[in-house]
Order: sequence, then structure tokens, then C-alpha cells
Amino acid sequence: MPSCCGKNSNAAFRRTDLAKEPIITARDVNVFYGKKQALNGINLDIPRNKVTSLIGPSGCGKSTFLRSINRMNDLVDICRVEGEIKLEGKNIYDKDVDVVALRGHIGMVFQKPNPFPKSIYENVVYGPRIHGQIKSKDDADEIVETSLRRAGLWDEVAGRLQEPGTGLS
Repeated sequence: MPSCCGKNSNAAFRRTDLAKEPIITARDVNVFYGKKQALNGINLDIPRNKVTSLIGPSGCGKSTFLRSINRMNDLVDICRVEGEIKLEGKNIYDKDVDVVALRGHIGMVFQKPNPFPKSIYENVVYGPRIHGQIKSKDDADEIVETSLRRAGLWDEVAGRLQEPGTGLS
């Protein structure tokens, strides 16, 4: 079990039938954005060492479910997740789960940019900040400018760093 899911996580590896168990299980998962329910009673097993696809029309909740698996929705103030999502038998919403380590273990690649509902500046410094790489405002400013220059975006956004990152194309 990944280190993100608690100190007593080695017990799952001692089981002889581990290969038969799903790596991720979702039970009665409901996701709300404010009063709007985006997911309703999702139950799903994701098998270990298999490619799994979520296929459906735009707006049906595929991305919402994926964001729930790596707890990206924690960063959305109006989002509430109910039910249970387990990674190798451990509920990822338990209080002892290291969310940063969890996100490192469960990566996400999106078809389109998917910034957090924060400013452009805060989106750029988020990763380095949670990994302790920023000690001062000067460090943050340097990381923002260097990162945006490398991405070829500095000239486009330098004057709008405090605007929402969700406004980027």
C-alpha cells in the first residue's frame, strides 16, 4: 500500500489473494457542488494491473469521479464527497491519509488545462509550496516567472497573475 494511506498499510500486502482484489473500490459515492449533485451512488471496482476506461457523454461526471479518486475536489470550497473510495483497502478520505502523497501516487492527465479555482499565480506555486520548496515570496515569484516563461505563457499572463487560472485557454 502506498505510504500515503497510513502507517499500518503493510497488512494488505501479506494477503495471498491480493492480485484478485481491486486496487480501487468506490462504494455509494456521491459528489455535490453546493446543492447540485454531480455523482449519485457510484459503485465501481477498478482492477489491479488493468487498463480501465470511463466512457460517457460530456458532463456525465467522468472527471468529477477521477478528481474524487485523487482528492482534487478537496480544493473546491463548495464540493462535498460522500461514500467511500478505497485504495488498496484504505479509505482515501480517512483523516490520516497524506493527500500530497496520495496525489503523487494517483496521477491525473487531462485533455484540457484543469487549473484549481485559484489565481494563475497560486496555481503555479501550488506544487512547489506543498512540497516545501518555497521559503519566501521572492522564491514564489521566481518560480512563477521561470515556470511561465518555460511554458511560453509569461508574455500572455504576466499582467494578470492574480486573475483566476480557470480563465486560461
